[in-house]
Amino acid sequence: MNFGTQPATVLARGSTGQPSSSWGSSGARLTVPRTDSPKWGRFGPLAAVLALGAAGFFAFSSSDTDTFEPVTEPAVNAADLPLGSMFHVVDQIGARALWAQGITGAGVNVAVIDTGIAPVDGLLDSDKVVAAVDLSSEGADQATAFVDANGHGTHLAGIIAGRETGADPALAEQHPEWFLGVAPDAGIVSVKVGDRNGDVLPGGLVAGVDWVVDNSAALDIRVINLAVGTPSNLPYENDPLAAAVERAWDAGIVVVTAAGNDGADANGLLTPANDPYVIAVAGADVSESGINVADWSSSGDGVRNPDLSAPGAHIESLRAPGSDADVNHADTGYVDAETFRGSGSSQAAAIVAGSAALLLDARPDLTNDQVKAILTDTTTPLAAESQVAGSGLVDVAAANSAAAPVATQTFSEAAVDTSVSQEPLTAYIWFPEAWSGASWSGASWSGASWSGAS
Repeated sequence: MNFGTQPATVLARGSTGQPSSSWGSSGARLTVPRTDSPKWGRFGPLAAVLALGAAGFFAFSSSDTDTFEPVTEPAVNAADLPLGSMFHVVDQIGARALWAQGITGAGVNVAVIDTGIAPVDGLLDSDKVVAAVDLSSEGADQATAFVDANGHGTHLAGIIAGRETGADPALAEQHPEWFLGVAPDAGIVSVKVGDRNGDVLPGGLVAGVDWVVDNSAALDIRVINLAVGTPSNLPYENDPLAAAVERAWDAGIVVVTAAGNDGADANGLLTPANDPYVIAVAGADVSESGINVADWSSSGDGVRNPDLSAPGAHIESLRAPGSDADVNHADTGYVDAETFRGSGSSQAAAIVAGSAALLLDARPDLTNDQVKAILTDTTTPLAAESQVAGSGLVDVAAANSAAAPVATQTFSEAAVDTSVSQEPLTAYIWFPEAWSGASWSGASWSGASWSGAS
């Protein structure tokens, strides 16, 4: 599959340039509300051009010097926070125990292939967003390039590695008001492929994965979070997206995907979760009565099932002011100026991606096959069949204590040649000095149930 050279888009040759399906009408534009939240800011460096295969990156900064002013968080009691708050989520999966040992994801960068990232508190530290590339239809416009006009990418990036300004993971247990993601010192590489409506141009997901593979060494990318699912009538061995994620796996990158939100009646996992090499994550619902697989979480087919589960219901993470989610789902998703509530296997996948970053911080010599084996072998069992729950709920503290196994996956490999051609692809890329200012073929982002329900 070859891609054209249109700025800021990735098109299959012969494509009309329009997504084949969408969540809403096409052509929507982002209007940035500058006064909606005291935590809102704009990023300064805005555009550059990267030719894939070139020896280096070329970036320049704009003169935008708008600054961000954090607000003082009022103290809260942990008991008053909902179970879907990140304060409780990190305890549900054992992450706080690793924080106490100084294991916070430092030195590990996670590529979030999604709808971009909004410059909000929690993603504003100078070393938080390592790089941002825009391969979406919005990349050519400075008003929309890199920015998350949908809300999904920001929500997941916050879960993975968000860190509120001034928050210290070592002291977080005494400050429930602070926002910290699972791996608060991990870096984020934002690979924007989706627009305001969540639409992805044909070939955009494959191109996004290939971009990460090509730049993983330069950007120290160890983990990909790809929380998207698309139906396919092809076995994974013949699927272009499955072939792309296998190229990433072959490059040593841990690829985390969402199992999907089609419930127990699903006829198997969607692509790319159906590829057995990657980590497919089911969504769990944590309530006062216990932890169960959410009724919306997709079931496998008995051959390829979810690998494990993670909390995915009513998760409160970073809000993207003015985004599609913020505007159209505020009545059920809005929590406060900083956070938004969402449910789905996307959120669960982000929790496992953050867990992988913690594990690689503690044990950087682990291979991706070993990371997958350790995470799936040390879960807490759930009262559900493996066809819907995988091996159980992720326990990253137990994973870190487990011996490194001998693990090499030997499944049949996808054999589709879908690599990007040698012809340069024009994209827009930005490398930060400081972030604060110095659906193809029926694909859907797996888990943006902004109502907080299924």
